[in-house]
Amino acid sequence: MSGWARVQRALALLRDPRTPKLPRLLVGIAVAYLLWPVDLLPDFAVPVLGYMDDLTLLWLSIRWLFKSGEPTKTSADGATRAGV
Repeated sequence: MSGWARVQRALALLRDPRTPKLPRLLVGIAVAYLLWPVDLLPDFAVPVLGYMDDLTLLWLSIRWLFKSGEPTKTSADGATRAGV
């Protein structure tokens, strides 16, 4: 999957009302943290680690969004499970 396709999928999942609220909220918080001038690890003080905490939080939140937005499949016994 290309980078642009992932961006489109993330935006579609953020707009989809069937996507759980918590992963959508966490993506919003991660983007706000990325743009906020105050960091846990300042970018100017610790150059590599300063950017890594921002990107790691954003990556984890988008990954959770993708996993929570996977279509559900019905098993043979009728139970619905995500990602199976």
